[in-house]
Amino acid sequence: MNERSSRRSVVEQAILRAALDAFATRGFHGATMRQIAGLAEVTLANVYNYVDSKSDLLVTLLHRASDDQLADTRAAVQAAGGSVTERLRAAVGAYVRFDLERQAESRIVHSEYRYLDEGACLHVTRAQDQHRRLFADLVAEGVAAGVFHTPYPDQAGRAILAMCVGVPDCPAAGGPPTPEETERRYARYALALLEAR
Repeated sequence: MNERSSRRSVVEQAILRAALDAFATRGFHGATMRQIAGLAEVTLANVYNYVDSKSDLLVTLLHRASDDQLADTRAAVQAAGGSVTERLRAAVGAYVRFDLERQAESRIVHSEYRYLDEGACLHVTRAQDQHRRLFADLVAEGVAAGVFHTPYPDQAGRAILAMCVGVPDCPAAGGPPTPEETERRYARYALALLEAR
């Protein structure tokens, strides 16, 4: 990578970080390109050298976050191997860990995607559908194996994902638990929901 390309990459990353901060704290409609430029410490004109619109920034951030979270969850399931219970624990743990470690991105994935146009929204929705399918497949496998006893496997899989989405915003009495403890707790909640034995 030559010096010019390297500089471009640094500026692009600064703009993306600034957009992430602005969208997470002010929302998509509340954030302005001028604010993003200020946070990135570049001129407004310079921002437009790298992106065409605020929507383009949102699309890039949502694509990256959705793809990364799905990849992390799949990798955790694959690494867990073994029993369906361990793979489900790993899936919940990875999903929760991403939401805890990348809270700003998680917040905009779950709230700001509604501002995308239809084509861009399709990519984010596809990643969310793949997450739902991954959890649904694990639940179905556990039910078929007689390990999960829920009479409502479809709703249980969706409920697990819905529960995990709210993790970063949950206040904790007496201070927050460690991320590892939070992952364990949510895996336990998921298995209880599935009536695992």
